[in-house]
Amino acid sequence: MSETVLDRRHTALMLVAMFVATLMDGLDSSIVSVALPNIGDDLGIDTGTAAWVTMIYMMVLAGLIIPFARVCSNYGVKLILTLGFALFTVSSLFCGLFNSFPILIAARAVQGVGAAMLAAAGPICCTEHLPRNRLAFGLGVLTIGASLGYAIGPAVGGIVVELLSWHWIFLINIPIGLIVIPIAFLSIPSDSEVREKKDLDLVGTATFFIAMSSAIFAIETVAYPDLVTLSCIAAVLFVIFTLVFIAWERHHPEPMLKLSMFRDLGFCSVFLCLMFVNIAYMILIYLVPFYGEISLGLSPMEIGLLLFIPSVITAVTGLPVSKLSDRYGRRPFCIIAGAITMFSVLLYVFLADSLDIVTLAFVLVPQGLGWAFVGGPMASRLVEHAGAERDMAASMTNEAYYIGGALGLAVGAMVFTAFSHSDGVDIMDVTASAFNDGFVAACIVAAVFAAAIVVMSYLLRDDRQE
Repeated sequence: MSETVLDRRHTALMLVAMFVATLMDGLDSSIVSVALPNIGDDLGIDTGTAAWVTMIYMMVLAGLIIPFARVCSNYGVKLILTLGFALFTVSSLFCGLFNSFPILIAARAVQGVGAAMLAAAGPICCTEHLPRNRLAFGLGVLTIGASLGYAIGPAVGGIVVELLSWHWIFLINIPIGLIVIPIAFLSIPSDSEVREKKDLDLVGTATFFIAMSSAIFAIETVAYPDLVTLSCIAAVLFVIFTLVFIAWERHHPEPMLKLSMFRDLGFCSVFLCLMFVNIAYMILIYLVPFYGEISLGLSPMEIGLLLFIPSVITAVTGLPVSKLSDRYGRRPFCIIAGAITMFSVLLYVFLADSLDIVTLAFVLVPQGLGWAFVGGPMASRLVEHAGAERDMAASMTNEAYYIGGALGLAVGAMVFTAFSHSDGVDIMDVTASAFNDGFVAACIVAAVFAAAIVVMSYLLRDDRQE
């Protein structure tokens, strides 16, 4: 599609809508963690139960991204993106209005549905309504929105909870949604939205959702000794329903997910790279705030402000890097993404015992720069290796993010617990020395994943069609 077909003003507004979509998704993925103690205290629930406020959101989100990508193929990204914003906004209202844990959990589940619609439709909007020479730019906008939202979440959450109440971490979504809904509806073109509707694969959707929900539940609970039995049950359900899903999809005439994409070595390689980079970064996102508080004695507000540094670096460098990758090819930028990620993680390994607040600020710079090299280049490389399934591959980038992020959280918690010998010990009761032992071990594991990105990105060649 040439740029003469799409008015530049509409293009800018469309990118604004997609940026806000990923920003809200990233923000709501991280802002809640700061408020969980207040939510638990206010609603009279324990810490483990309060974790479901985050868990239910992630489970629904990860389980429905791919199904909604197929829905987008039937009904168009304009409708799904607009409805996703509306559902996310209304559910945020219910999250913030009622002092009831069951209502909060139900509203968070609905919010996850809205977030899945946004996460599925956003990348497809890029592939359908942006020319190839601006694809990485558009996907880079999405990545910056998500990373910025996730990065500022803890700081924004701390300020909101301290000055107002936990209810407002959800209510702040409402004015944003009311502004962006008409922007999305008016800016996304309708000329390509009329299409032949295909029957939805309901069995495939259901088995995929159950499999992904079981996997996310198993990953989220694997670090808790008292939930090991439930984790094992969830893992078994994941295996069973994954096998059922694969068997069903292979014989269905209109499958929800075309498994043939994964027969391509290049597609699988880039998909794994996207997963691995999120595993590495989730380990840092999970442990660095605790490191700042336990090892450096920083306050939550100071840690939140420090985490602005990588998000600012990503915001400043992400779009220029994406535009350069459009011009010179994705492969070298993906290699650099892995190398910078490995470098940033190894800085923690070698400096963990000697960091202060100033040095930590400098260490966070390559952390943000590495993510800038991931977003546009690596996501668009996945789309290019998908062949005819470009739209589905665009949503698979988000699936890789969420699966990798959940795995990173589980792997980081498991390695940290094993090497810090903190099993059953409250995290704030772990000594600085023991914490650093677990922190360094987890960072070494993250560095291994980053090294794998470098090797796999180097070995995979691209057939560029200029």
